[in-house]
Amino acid sequence: MSSLLYEPPPLGIIGVGHLGRALLEGIMDCTYHTVKCSNPTHINFTKPSLSRVKVIQDNRELSEQVEVLLLAVRPQDMDAVLEDIKDFRGLVISFAAGLPLSYYTPRVREATVVRAMTNLAVAYGQSMTAWVCEEGSCEEKLWIAKALFSDLGNVIQVTPKDEHHLDVITSLSGSGIAYLAQVFETMKGVGIKHGLSPKDAEIIVLETVAGVLALYQHTDLTLEEIVSSVASKGGTTEAGLKTMHRKGLERALKEGLEDTISKCEDLSKR
Repeated sequence: MSSLLYEPPPLGIIGVGHLGRALLEGIMDCTYHTVKCSNPTHINFTKPSLSRVKVIQDNRELSEQVEVLLLAVRPQDMDAVLEDIKDFRGLVISFAAGLPLSYYTPRVREATVVRAMTNLAVAYGQSMTAWVCEEGSCEEKLWIAKALFSDLGNVIQVTPKDEHHLDVITSLSGSGIAYLAQVFETMKGVGIKHGLSPKDAEIIVLETVAGVLALYQHTDLTLEEIVSSVASKGGTTEAGLKTMHRKGLERALKEGLEDTISKCEDLSKR
């Protein structure tokens, strides 16, 4: 059941790429009856609930018809979007990586701005969303943001002084979906190499992932303890882990995550 117990305010989405579409699907399933969106290209909707989406091609026109705007565009495209909506007075929620609150406030002076980071699981109400707003922001508008995020999955609110934590969360969660999927794809490839069908290899890997989550959710084991409980001394798992450590798997993962954080920090200097 939605956290928004009254008729939710009109909402629009600017940018319906991979993330924008995931947001659209999640919102239509759990909260809103009608959503308007703006996108420069034609949008094909195959999900029944998305037939209620109204497509408006002009960002300025969209901003005049809604009270909440979700921005799901690339950081490189944000200047042009904010120029289009510079007179907007409602709630702006931006999912662009790296761009700090201080970037938005002089560009949409009359709006209440929330900076957020989520991931593609938002389409299924299983997202991990972190968000931050400036101190003294309109509480009524922030309540709308809180309710919306809660409907779409797990939520963490970051304090303004810790806004840089969103860059870390971008690395672990926003980009983390791709990083974990790449690890699973590599494991699947080994199964195929040794004779498993692609379908069987994929099922085995994904069910193993589900098993890790089940252990974590239903026991008191930490992730580190799960590793040690499987890797018995002198066994097959220990042999594999030693090789992965020697070849630099941990270092590669850490450096990749750090590079993601650095990229976010570079974007913040625009």
